Amino acid sequence: MDCRNERAKRRAERIKANGGSHTKKEWETLLAASPRCAECKREWAEVPPRPDSRYRHVWTKGHTIPVYHGGTDDIGNIQAECYECNFRKNAGKLK
Repeated sequence: MDCRNERAKRRAERIKANGGSHTKKEWETLLAASPRCAECKREWAEVPPRPDSRYRHVWTKGHTIPVYHGGTDDIGNIQAECYECNFRKNAGKLK
């Protein structure tokens, strides 16, 4: 198994252990109420397209409190972020 699969597996286990969940409808409602990135405040149209054409949207799901630091996957801990902010912030300093 390559390292990406291993990381994804560990992340899924961490999300399960931390608890919380959200539905697709909850996410869609949150996204509809978020006209801009929660981090940099740019409107979605201002964010440059993602370099990989497989991804159609510039927004991503971001956790307010990172999963690695104990954050849940509950909708209250989710925010809409542009891919640049989400990829830049990562989980921060490891515990």
